[in-house]
Amino acid sequence: MASSLHRAVKGRSAGREGGGVEVRIGPDRVDAIADDGRLVEVQCGPTSALRPKLGRLLPDHRMRVVLPVIVSRRIVRRSPEGAGSARLSPKKGSAFDAFEHLVGLAGMLAHPNLELRVLEVEVDEHRAPARGRRGFVVVDRALRAVGSERVVDAPAGLWALLPEGLPEPFTTRDLAVRSGRPEWLARRAAYCLRVSGAAVSEGHRNRFRVDRAAISQREEGREGHDLRPPCRGVVEEGLTTASGETGGRPGGASLGSTRR
Repeated sequence: MASSLHRAVKGRSAGREGGGVEVRIGPDRVDAIADDGRLVEVQCGPTSALRPKLGRLLPDHRMRVVLPVIVSRRIVRRSPEGAGSARLSPKKGSAFDAFEHLVGLAGMLAHPNLELRVLEVEVDEHRAPARGRRGFVVVDRALRAVGSERVVDAPAGLWALLPEGLPEPFTTRDLAVRSGRPEWLARRAAYCLRVSGAAVSEGHRNRFRVDRAAISQREEGREGHDLRPPCRGVVEEGLTTASGETGGRPGGASLGSTRR
């Protein structure tokens, strides 16, 4: 069952003129059609699930995959008695967290008909008491605000998702330190860079793999990939809420986390 977040981003991605949601294209159904005619798929989890559909549609259609990344979450709890509480999670997310789910899509980013958009969002994460055990479980995530949107229309665009100040060449340890993320996520990011062709391996240094940018890709990927969409996108001093109001700067946990 699709979450409220998925439905909201899908509606946001649909074109205002002639677009639509849940559109059938031959044997497949896509989430939306954008104003520019691209077929849109919204993916709030691992992108490997999209590979079969993309394989069928990309030869004849321009496609856009929208990957929401949670940069801030407000945790909303309901007790067994029905009382509610809400608090902001102290964890912060960033566009780098998109690499958690990009492994399945990295090898397809060079396709001329494929465009990836990494959308930073704030959400309300609704939790309810777990059945048969102590604690709470996530029952839904709802869109609260939309932040910046980064476009990856070629492998070089992945560099726009990386932290600033990486040495050249860099190790997975460098990625982990600069991003403030665990090494397993840094390894996924480096893997995506290599598989897509945005970086090449230079072996290992101690126990860490060493990578460097493919020719010209690093600087090319740093330019022109931060979109600020009108009305519902990020504003200069903060985020735009789902209703169009201006909010504060982003901060919170990464996509898919249910930790406190």
